[in-house]
Amino acid sequence: MRIGLFTDTYRPSINGIVYVVESLKKHLEAEGHEVFIFCPARSIRPSQHATTFDEDEHVIRFPSIKGAFYDDYDTSLFFPPRVLAKIKELDLDVIHFFTPGQVGMMGVYAAHKTNTPLIAQHCTDLRQYVEHYTDGLLLPGLLMLIGLVPFAVKVNGKDIREIMKMYRPRRGSVQWNIEIVERVVTLIYSKCDAVIALSRKSKEQLESWQIDENYCYDVTLMPNGVDKLKAPTKKQLDAFREEWNISPKDEVFGFVGRLGAEKNLAMLIPTLDKVAAKRPRAKLLFVGDFEYRETLEELARNSDSSDRIIFTGALPRVDLGVAYAAMDVFVFPSLTDTQGWVIHEAALAGLPLVLVDRDLSEVLEPGVNGMYANNNVEDLAKVLVDLFAHPKKRKEFGEASQKLARRFTEKRQVAKLISMYEDVIEQHDS
Repeated sequence: MRIGLFTDTYRPSINGIVYVVESLKKHLEAEGHEVFIFCPARSIRPSQHATTFDEDEHVIRFPSIKGAFYDDYDTSLFFPPRVLAKIKELDLDVIHFFTPGQVGMMGVYAAHKTNTPLIAQHCTDLRQYVEHYTDGLLLPGLLMLIGLVPFAVKVNGKDIREIMKMYRPRRGSVQWNIEIVERVVTLIYSKCDAVIALSRKSKEQLESWQIDENYCYDVTLMPNGVDKLKAPTKKQLDAFREEWNISPKDEVFGFVGRLGAEKNLAMLIPTLDKVAAKRPRAKLLFVGDFEYRETLEELARNSDSSDRIIFTGALPRVDLGVAYAAMDVFVFPSLTDTQGWVIHEAALAGLPLVLVDRDLSEVLEPGVNGMYANNNVEDLAKVLVDLFAHPKKRKEFGEASQKLARRFTEKRQVAKLISMYEDVIEQHDS
């Protein structure tokens, strides 16, 4: 098959969608398929780790403006008819898009114009994002997105009426943003041959938005596959601990990923204060970067446990194994993710898991390999203190984490995706 992957974020950005697209390309090509990635072009962010990556004629980039509406979102600039001509030349068998931005919508447009099977993968909880990012630039971006819909998909009179309703001002921009997200996503996904949700949470959310029988569609639960990172040598682990002043006797809980405001990370700092009152060797490790890091560092400076909080910055993915190995418990407080790639990585590294979102991950079974905590400092601290006080339980949880996460290897999940591609192509052509 000749497969087109359309994404509004790609290298040199560092995030879950980038890892997913790279992983899919690698495994699909290993199975003999030809894969083309359509993505924005941009220069590397100074705060990010300089990462080398190979590109060829199978990575097609569009000029873009960084952060026009949202700091980690690229607004691509291109002439759709010219791009469409290029896509037609590629004679794609299936188009798979990951983001409903300009590049993603170009994929939708191309699928419509070339009668190519179309698959949507719901990678971002947009509803939660618009609740967190409430500045005045987000609404114009969403209104612009609405304007793309009639050009991207085949619309009828009812569709046009639905689109026009979205331009009607609401009381408060946040509620307006939420309604736009729910209606636009539902309209676009209803025009697809298949829709993938990465978690039960996302599947139930997308289904709940289908309040109009004219815009109903099936949602397939298919988490992204994640493979185990290379384990560090003892020398590498010792060097990492020495660099960040971590003793093997310390009790470390940590987070790996983008340090964004929407990730609910601020609660980890007062949580450490409470944990340290009962576990004097407790430390908190942040591995990652983004604009919210400065806020977290300020909170850390004002904490009673400031000398116990570590910020490593972003690390290349090939080096993340040592960061997981330096932890005793992995904590993921986010309520806005759709799967959490790093949860799988942490589980495969043999860590107990503590999550706040109870419908997010297929690799956490409470009481088997980790625990859920309520979304408050007191309960999260209580869960962590209990885990630190019971090393045997942590060891058992860590072993169970590896077993549960192995169900979702990259190769196994890509095989399911290939089967979906084949099914939608057959049904589309029938």
